[in-house]
Amino acid sequence: EKVRKQWYQRRVRGIPGGSATLSMAYAGARFAFALLQAMNGAKNVVECSYVESDVTDLQFFSTPLVLGANGVEQNLGLGTLIDFEQDALEKLKPELSGSIEKGIKFANQ
Repeated sequence: EKVRKQWYQRRVRGIPGGSATLSMAYAGARFAFALLQAMNGAKNVVECSYVESDVTDLQFFSTPLVLGANGVEQNLGLGTLIDFEQDALEKLKPELSGSIEKGIKFANQ
């Protein structure tokens, strides 16, 4: 549990000099490669992605997904969260909700 808390604290606070753009590009490429593998018949391809979901009360959330020939086959959800993680998620929901609303508004323009 201590290691998980330290990892989250580093992620939430950020790493000085890091690049969010590079992180997003890497995540997008990794997801695209995983999806292509699944669409070409690879089995049990699991990759995280930000998708419309009912995992939380937020309309969109990032979770591990099982990918297949037709795209997302199964959303694996969040798994069991420790109290620290659940508290962090609850604290982040207002910010995430606002970002989701902005994204939907932008997409509908």
